[in-house]
Amino acid sequence: MDFWQMECCGTPFSVGDEVSWLLRPADTTALGWPGVVLDGVTVDAIEDHHGDAEAPQTVGTVTSIATAHYRLATKPVPGSGIVTPVDTAERWNDDRGDHRFGGFLIGLLVTTDPTAG
Repeated sequence: MDFWQMECCGTPFSVGDEVSWLLRPADTTALGWPGVVLDGVTVDAIEDHHGDAEAPQTVGTVTSIATAHYRLATKPVPGSGIVTPVDTAERWNDDRGDHRFGGFLIGLLVTTDPTAG
């Protein structure tokens, strides 16, 4: 979940909470920083309040949350990511020194089939 999605209109959530989100496939062009700054991290889907209205509503239980911070020069600095496990995703998050808050990495156990009609 990109930082601005949460700051704009997100609702705090915690590990163990059931959530219902619009999830769309990860698009590295639209959300370019994870693939650049986080070595070995794969983002499967993006929660998007304002994007694709056709994205499926997905219900699941949050199994993990981590904040992701990275250095930004003219663009995200490769390999500069810092991932910190947390229990709750808060709406507002601070930068860490010269590392800006980029968003959350969330583990989600899907409990409904988003493709079912």
